[in-house]
Amino acid sequence: MQKKQKANLALAISAAGFLGTLPAGGFWGGLLHHGFLAATVGGLADWFAVTAIFSKPLGISYRTDILRRNRQRIMDALVTFASDDLLSVKNIMQVVRRQDVAQLLVAYLEHRGGRERLVETVDHVAVRAVNTLDSAKVAGEIETILNDGLRTIPIERVAMEGLRILAEEQYSCHLIRALAEVAQRVLASPVLRETLKENVSLLRKEYEGDSAGRAFVLSSLGLTDERIVQIICERMEEKLGEVIAGETPTYAAAKAGLETLLRRLSQDPSLLAALQAWKTGFLRQVSLLPLLVQWIDAHVKGEQPFWLAALETFLNEKIDAFVQSRPWQRRVDAFFKNLLEEELTKHHAVIPDLIRERLGEFSDDALVAMVESKVQDDLQMIRINGALVGSLVGMGLFILVTLAERMW
Repeated sequence: MQKKQKANLALAISAAGFLGTLPAGGFWGGLLHHGFLAATVGGLADWFAVTAIFSKPLGISYRTDILRRNRQRIMDALVTFASDDLLSVKNIMQVVRRQDVAQLLVAYLEHRGGRERLVETVDHVAVRAVNTLDSAKVAGEIETILNDGLRTIPIERVAMEGLRILAEEQYSCHLIRALAEVAQRVLASPVLRETLKENVSLLRKEYEGDSAGRAFVLSSLGLTDERIVQIICERMEEKLGEVIAGETPTYAAAKAGLETLLRRLSQDPSLLAALQAWKTGFLRQVSLLPLLVQWIDAHVKGEQPFWLAALETFLNEKIDAFVQSRPWQRRVDAFFKNLLEEELTKHHAVIPDLIRERLGEFSDDALVAMVESKVQDDLQMIRINGALVGSLVGMGLFILVTLAERMW
């Protein structure tokens, strides 16, 4: 049974008891009659008081319908209490400072799936941000930087210095052997031998000319084109073998010649000028823009760009470092609390505006209904208690009056 029905029932019982005990006589009849009378008076008084808060009981408008008549004053009091007392910056920060924000964040990251959500969110934001970039514009900026950098880099002087370094003993010995090994592989290729054969054939024809004697001599010696190519290749292989073996006159002569050539080239101003001209012409003719655009679209953009794994590794490392570092956690805790206090102080005026706006959405009837629904049980208990206390007071007074009459 609702409290309001109980209160009405108590008032009805009091009134019925008062009327029912009117003809009763004697001490006990009088005691009950005065108890029911006082309970009825107390119940009616409390009913009037409770009802007057929300409406006009019995149509009486004087000092009744309190909520409607004092709506603005009540709302101002509620707003002031909520914003300046209950939700003041001091009270809010007292509650916040008792909490360890960093530990709450650690628990979220480690045990509530926060790590995965954070990494996933950062990945999503980063990928979307990169995919919205204008590849051509970014590539153009990178191309400008690269071209400026290449123009300022003295590539030609680096090349000349490289030639000088290669001429030193510790490098030239390895270089001459490497060149000899490459020459051996080239010499063994069928393409080279075929080329040599064609050139030998041309030289042979020029040598013989219209002389039958020269042709006869070469033929009698068995110097066919194939034989001449074979002799040349065998001789070259022998010399290359001596170079690769090292510590031979052929090796020493080849190394000395290579070192001399490299030193001269490293000091040749015409070579330096040629390299400078080549670099200038190359940078003028070659455009890196299409290559950069293609590379950005293929590797930087997309759903799984090459940098995504590195970003995830970086984020997980930072999360691990945060979880394990109490000094870092204390700094984060202090940062968030100070930031919150600063923002609350800066925007605290928003709180009363929000409360006032929310209360303003209620009509008078809706506001009365809402307040009544929240407090009616307690108010109805006042009516019930008023009837009970009234009955006790009425019976007490009857007993005192009866005793006084008998004493006097």
